[in-house]
Amino acid sequence: LSTDPELSSKAVLQAYKYQPRLEKRFAQFKSIHHAAPLLFKKVTRVEANLFLFFIALMLQALLEREVRNTLAAQHIKSIPLYPEERQASRPTTHKILDLFERVSTYAIVEHDRVVEEFKDELSHTQREVLDCLTIPEDNFWFAK
Repeated sequence: LSTDPELSSKAVLQAYKYQPRLEKRFAQFKSIHHAAPLLFKKVTRVEANLFLFFIALMLQALLEREVRNTLAAQHIKSIPLYPEERQASRPTTHKILDLFERVSTYAIVEHDRVVEEFKDELSHTQREVLDCLTIPEDNFWFAK
C-alpha cells in the first residue's frame, strides 16, 4: 500500500527497502545533532531551523559518501576510526570528525604579531581521511 497512486508495486518496494537508511539519518538527527522540540513562536523560525538541520544532514551524507567511495576506489576495506584502532568499514561523519577533534595549532603572539606557530602531528589515519576527501594537509591547517 502507498499514499502515492502513481507508484508501481516495484517502486513502492524499492522505497520501503531504502527506509532503514532514512531511519538511521533520523536517529543521527536526534542523537548527534541533538534535535529537540522547538519552542519558537513563529513558524518561519521553526522552518529555518529545520532547514539548517537538513543542510547539516546533507553535508553529513555527502562527506560519508566521498570517503566511502574513495576507500572503495582505492580497494581499502576499512580504516581504524574506533577506539583501540578498531576498523570501520563504513565510516560515519561523526567518527570522521571525532578523528580530528583533538588536533590543535598553537601560536606565540607578541605585540599582535605571531612569533611562532606550532601544529599537532597528524596521524596516518587522519592523513588517509584527508586524502579521501581530497583535502591537502596544508589546506586543512589553513582553514580558520
